[in-house]
Amino acid sequence: MPRPGTERELAAAFPLFAKTLDELCARLDPYLELPLKSVMFADPGTRTAALLGRASYAGPALFAVQVAQYRLLRSWGARPDVLFGHGAGRMAAAYAAGVFSPAGGCHAVGTLARLLDGAPGAAAPQALRTAYGRTLATLHPRPPRLPLVSDLTARPVGAETAEPGFWLPGPGSRRFADVAALLHRDGVRNWLELGPADTLTRALAEALPSDAAPAPGSAYAVARDWAVLRAGFGSGLRGAPV
Repeated sequence: MPRPGTERELAAAFPLFAKTLDELCARLDPYLELPLKSVMFADPGTRTAALLGRASYAGPALFAVQVAQYRLLRSWGARPDVLFGHGAGRMAAAYAAGVFSPAGGCHAVGTLARLLDGAPGAAAPQALRTAYGRTLATLHPRPPRLPLVSDLTARPVGAETAEPGFWLPGPGSRRFADVAALLHRDGVRNWLELGPADTLTRALAEALPSDAAPAPGSAYAVARDWAVLRAGFGSGLRGAPV
């Protein structure tokens, strides 16, 4: 479940997280009506905090939090064996895999956020895809340097990530259970969820067969377990996919 205040806790405790979050928010602010950090850190229940319910703010906020968390985990010694981004999280996973630079990832996420606030109507989806495709073509996405699994195909991806069309929004269900099963078959036993919640971590038990459910102490969420993770990576916890 979401943990309000997690970003504040991490920013107060770890200068690297705070610095990275500030840098990413500064890159994303030109695409938004209000500064992203003011929305993310708004008091719960206020109209400003409610903006996180809009896709135009939710996507950039998730990207900024996940990338800042990833950099923090790397500083603790975390080295993922495989990466998987679910829904809007696929852009942060792509950044972690080396597909986008920080500037390129922010440009892609910010452009999509701005387009999602565009004109409604039947022609909007195709117009959005066309405009977003033009932006992605200028970013020159690279093939992943770390194994990356698609949430739409539940298969590893490679050179196709260099094609702008691969990142265009489109129809299709998110195949979390299929991805979880694939990763388990490939030997993944430690799981680590980045973001403001522990939704996917909690879903693992239902996504995997009963005889393959995660063992106690093998599935973590940064939002819930960051103190445990800090101590664990210091003592050698490794190989957790993101």
